[in-house]
Amino acid sequence: MSLAVVMPAYCEEGNLEATVMDFLSVLEGGENQIIVVNDGSLDATGVVAEDLATRFPGRVSVVHHETNQGYGAAVRTGIHAALERTDAELIFLTDSDGQFLARQLPWFVEVAGKERADAVVGYRMRRADPLARRVCGWLWTRMGRALLRVRVRDVDCAYKLLDRRLLENVSLYGDAATISPELLAKVQARGARVVQRPVEHFPREHGHQTGLNPAVVLRSLLGLVRLWAGMFRHSPLGRAAQRLIRPHDPALAVLTVVAAVLSVVAYVWFANVPLSYPDAVSHLLISRRVLESPTPGLAQLGGVWLPLPHLLALPLIWIDAWYLSGLAGSLISMTAYVLTARYLYKTAHLLTRSRAAGLAAGAAFALCPGALYLQSTPMTELPLLACLAAAVYHLTRWSVAWEHRHLAAAGLAAMLATLTRYEAWVFVPAATVVVAAITWIRSSREGRLRRVEAHVIYFALPAFAGIAGWLAWNVVIFGDPFFFHHGEFSRASLWVSGAEVTAGSWGVSALTYVYAVLGNMGPALPILALCGLAVHLWRRRSAVPLTLLVFLPFFVFTLYGGQRPLHVEEITGDLYNVRFGLVMLLPVALLVGGLVAEIRPAVTALRLRLARVPAARVRGLGQIAAGAVIVACCVAATASGIDTRREAEAFRATEVEHAAARAAQWLKRNYTGGDVLMATFGNETMTFDSHVPLPSIVYEGSFRRWQPALRDPAANGIRWIHLRQAEGRQDQVWRALDGSAALRPYTLVYEDHYRRIYRKADT
Repeated sequence: MSLAVVMPAYCEEGNLEATVMDFLSVLEGGENQIIVVNDGSLDATGVVAEDLATRFPGRVSVVHHETNQGYGAAVRTGIHAALERTDAELIFLTDSDGQFLARQLPWFVEVAGKERADAVVGYRMRRADPLARRVCGWLWTRMGRALLRVRVRDVDCAYKLLDRRLLENVSLYGDAATISPELLAKVQARGARVVQRPVEHFPREHGHQTGLNPAVVLRSLLGLVRLWAGMFRHSPLGRAAQRLIRPHDPALAVLTVVAAVLSVVAYVWFANVPLSYPDAVSHLLISRRVLESPTPGLAQLGGVWLPLPHLLALPLIWIDAWYLSGLAGSLISMTAYVLTARYLYKTAHLLTRSRAAGLAAGAAFALCPGALYLQSTPMTELPLLACLAAAVYHLTRWSVAWEHRHLAAAGLAAMLATLTRYEAWVFVPAATVVVAAITWIRSSREGRLRRVEAHVIYFALPAFAGIAGWLAWNVVIFGDPFFFHHGEFSRASLWVSGAEVTAGSWGVSALTYVYAVLGNMGPALPILALCGLAVHLWRRRSAVPLTLLVFLPFFVFTLYGGQRPLHVEEITGDLYNVRFGLVMLLPVALLVGGLVAEIRPAVTALRLRLARVPAARVRGLGQIAAGAVIVACCVAATASGIDTRREAEAFRATEVEHAAARAAQWLKRNYTGGDVLMATFGNETMTFDSHVPLPSIVYEGSFRRWQPALRDPAANGIRWIHLRQAEGRQDQVWRALDGSAALRPYTLVYEDHYRRIYRKADT
């Protein structure tokens, strides 16, 4: 295997000949060559080099720099000469100062072959340099490893064997000592296999070192910083930073920043009510129990609520302060809020080619008071909206550009939506129908059915995978694929009473849902959206956003069938589940954005009458007016009250919840350890606010512990027992143990109208 040795030399007349002769002694064969780069030496180094080239023609060659250009330039020149003048398969980089001997070079060549290494890099076992140089070398290596992520022990060790192919297309720019970390960083970036081996290091016999020269040190440091900046610019993080500084779409960047600020401000504003919804507490409990419970594991996800929001909270839920404040779940909602605003902008912009339309759509969502409140809570509505907005954007992008990667992305986003909330299960079939219709229209008659079939399968396989996976999960955990629908804790009869006014009445059901929509966003935005719908149909824009309208008949149907209750003050006098109307904010925002897009043609017509007024000014005034209308609509909706917040606050203000809060505080003060038998269903506030460690609470999901504890709590190590005795809402513990002899070892320590707490005496 042929080898070329590159040997920079600056003022090394006393060391050069001995060093070259040493390497010639181990380089057998005429195909091996030593290339000496005389870097403008002020002594006789050039003369010595030329003499060696004359004595050993074909084995030693010399390249001269007229003036001193520095170590980095000498290495670059040597590498270029080795590539241009030789056919060597391996290139070896070393110094000419005699501090490294050639006897280890054959071993490096052997290691490269055995290890199939692209590069074999040496590190000095014991550096034979003065203390100051050793300290600087240590710091230099640490800086190179920190800034350039160079994974070697000794960055500037001049004993490197590299495969020719690594150097053929690598551009090097480093000055002074920067050349070594630059070379290693760029070799690693190409995915090269780098092996490290120890080498001997010897004291310099002649001349003096220039590495500690202040000018050389400064050039090296500046070169390292420039190198880091250049490599960072092309890294994923660097490209992201550049997009922040110089975004491709400034309007989208502004909307993102504004949405993020609004998100934080809203969280602070609603800081006292993020856990007012009992469901918010339940979501936190589910996530925490995956990590902490008598029987931790993924089975704690259960089979009622869909799993994605709880899985997303796992990296955060273990932080006690974030768990107890609800921030672990709120952060997910806040992130989803910003993403939804971005996707709405991108979809509206794609449909209309108008940034004003995108900003209007994003603002209509971001300024909605219902969205601002729910994004501050650990509820699951905002993650659903983000997934749906992503699916609609990618489907729209696919329908416009016919790029199949966007169809796949839409299927993935739809799948995530189906693992977030059940409403998405009706969106997926509607989107599949739209995919089939768009493909049918855009395809020629020949092969139309095959093309429709292919596109539907391509979208539907990932889109329906979430539903199929959840059904399979229910089979594995509960033995029933539809346990989530008619299981013990999910059947409709738990929430829907026979007195629901919507059940069996299409008119009342439709009116109830319309009131819920208006309660989330006020009346003005939906009215503008109706105008936007007319424009959307008139302009024959993509049908994809209209799939979001499927939620209107879906919720009306569920209310009519008595599947879920929804109360509005206009009909029942109270509020319950009004957040169901928030999902309609997505089509409303997009349709409002489409309406704003008509400002430009309206401005053109207006300017024909106002010929002296610049078009840009008229257009700007029109867009400002549109923005003011959207802001005014949202402010008006806020002024009328945020129904989602009022519903949660009304629930917390009930006597039942006040009693639960008092009991939770009593248990928090008096709990002294031991297992607690307490059903979670209906007792979420009690479980959460009492701060009893979750591994100590035996509840419905405690595998193989729940039923034995209900039969004989004392024999199963239960020290505390909580029974809910509210009329008509007695929990399983009450039904199993009230009046039972199993309570004899226990003493009643707390009682109110709604619950009893027993404690077993210490023995």
